[in-house]
Amino acid sequence: MKILRILILLAAMSGMPAAALAQIGGQGGPMDISADRLETFDTERRAIFSGNVDAAQGDANLRSDQLEVFFAQRPGDAGGTGASWGEIDRVIATGEVFYVTPEEVARSQRAVYQLTTATIVMTGGVVLRRGENVIQGDCLVVDLTTNNSQINAPACTGETPEGSAAGSGRVRGVFYPSGSGEDDADDTDADDAGAEG
Repeated sequence: MKILRILILLAAMSGMPAAALAQIGGQGGPMDISADRLETFDTERRAIFSGNVDAAQGDANLRSDQLEVFFAQRPGDAGGTGASWGEIDRVIATGEVFYVTPEEVARSQRAVYQLTTATIVMTGGVVLRRGENVIQGDCLVVDLTTNNSQINAPACTGETPEGSAAGSGRVRGVFYPSGSGEDDADDTDADDAGAEG
């Protein structure tokens, strides 16, 4: 299967400065996107990556079935593909979507990165894992400036993906205390065996 890899998100094609790139990770830097296919729509200033999409930036990855990138209008209009494309306005990931950082893994049906708010809004059966802890909800908002997350935040209003039923509107979390689990059970067994001997 042929894999298409785009480094710095079409920067070479459009000539846009690196500062205009989307920031899916708090560290910034270049975005490296790999996918099976790429379609560009010049007059719409839109690019669609599809098939096993993996957008990596710093230590963050946004994986999805499809990634749609929208660009703002660039002042002036030189000729050529991507010449009118300015800063990235928003990025929409759909299908089975995963947002992965060293601290957490979030899964949903849809994720929207918005440049103006520096947030990723994930909707549709959201599951957030941090270590063994699991939180479920209808919507997750990740603030890329502060690295704070909110489940079912006010910013989620009206963000239910097309074709999916609205969720319960409730948040459910399962949290494991540190130091609990099999290691403690093993220590107890060893203490019992020592007491018997």
